[in-house]
Amino acid sequence: MLSKIFSRASRYPYSPRANGKFHQAQRSLSTQNTRLAQLNKDCLAELKKIEINESLWSTVCEIEDKFRADINDEVNYEYQRVPDHLLFSPDDSPAAAERALGYQLACGLSETPRFLLNYSVRTPEMTLEAAITPRHKGYLIESFTESFNKQNDSDQMAIAGAVQPEVLIKLGLPVSCDAMNLSIANKKAGKPQLNEDHLIALIDYCSSDSGMFNAINDSMRIWQLCGANKLALITSCLSRPLNEGLSILSKHDAFLYRGTLYKGLTICNAAGAFRLSRMQPGMQYCSPHWSSATHFEKQNYAAIKPDRQLQMTILNTIGVRAHMFNNTHSIGEGEVIMPPKPIHFLEESEVEPALQSANRRLPTIYGTMTPIQSEAEARPREPHAILV
Repeated sequence: MLSKIFSRASRYPYSPRANGKFHQAQRSLSTQNTRLAQLNKDCLAELKKIEINESLWSTVCEIEDKFRADINDEVNYEYQRVPDHLLFSPDDSPAAAERALGYQLACGLSETPRFLLNYSVRTPEMTLEAAITPRHKGYLIESFTESFNKQNDSDQMAIAGAVQPEVLIKLGLPVSCDAMNLSIANKKAGKPQLNEDHLIALIDYCSSDSGMFNAINDSMRIWQLCGANKLALITSCLSRPLNEGLSILSKHDAFLYRGTLYKGLTICNAAGAFRLSRMQPGMQYCSPHWSSATHFEKQNYAAIKPDRQLQMTILNTIGVRAHMFNNTHSIGEGEVIMPPKPIHFLEESEVEPALQSANRRLPTIYGTMTPIQSEAEARPREPHAILV
C-alpha cells in the first residue's frame, strides 16, 4: 500500500553531511554488501575501544575522519541500487539492516563531535554542570529567557512551579512575584521540582536550533540497533538529567498530556525501509529515547516538512508538554515528548473513524501506547535502550 502511495516520490541520496566522495566503478551487489558490512564492523570495533578521558575529542574526530565519509558513501551507493518498486516497502533483510546501521553510524559520527563542542566530556558519569561549556550554557539561558517572555501567564506559572526557586534566582529568569511564590510553596510542600541540570537539559533538548537532540537520539539508536553504547555514554551527561527532568514534569498536571499525538517520519532514506519493517500492524516497537510529537495534527512534520513522508498517529498516549521549553522558533508547534514505552501498531480498520487522520492526503500509520505502567515498571534503564 505504501509503495503505491509513494510511487511518485523521487529518490534522493540522503547524507547526514556532504562528503564530496563518489564511486567511479560499478560493483556487484554482494561486493557492496560485504564492503558496507565490513566498514560497519570496523567502525563499531573502534567505537567500543573509546576511552572517555582528556583525549576524547581528538579520538572521536579521528574515528569520524576514518569512517564517516566512507560509510556514508557506501550507504548512499547501496540505496541507489534498491529497485524503485521496493523503495517504500518494509524490508528487514540483512542488507536493509546493514544500510540502516550504516546510516545511523554516519549520523552519530557527524553529531558527536558537535556535541563535544558544547559538552567537554572528559570522564565517565560526568554531570551536565561539569561538562557544559560556559558559552553554550549562556546561549541556552539567553534563548530560554527570550522564549519565556513570550509565554502566556499560565505557562509561566507552570514553569516556575516546576523549577526550584534557587534555580530561578541563579539563572535570572524573569518570573513574577506570584510565580516565585508558587515555586517556593511547591518546594515547601515537597513537590518534585527541576534542578539546574534538569532545566538546562530540557532547554537544550527542546531547542530547534542547538541540535543536541540529534546527538542523544542518534547515540541511543545506535545502541538499539547493535548494542554499542559508547556514544550513548558520551551523551549521557545531557540525556541523564533530561530523562530525570521529564519524569519530574510528568508528575505536574500542567505538563502531563494524555490523548492522541502525531509524528512525521522520514521514509525516503537508506534506513527507511528497515524502520518501516518494525512498524507494521500487529507489531510492537519501543523507541530507545523519549520521542517528540505534537498534539496538533496540522503541525506534525509530515504535514509541514518536505523530508517527512509518513504520518504516525498514536492513540492513548501519555507524554510531557514540552512547548514551554522550546525556543521562539518552535514554541507554537504543540510539542509533546513521549516516554520510551511500547507502541502497538494497528490496522486502519481497528481505529475508530473519529480518530482517523483528518488529512487523507498524508499516508498514515496508526499505533496505540500500552496502558500506563506502575512507576517502578516505567522507570527506564540508564540509558534506556531496548534492543529490537
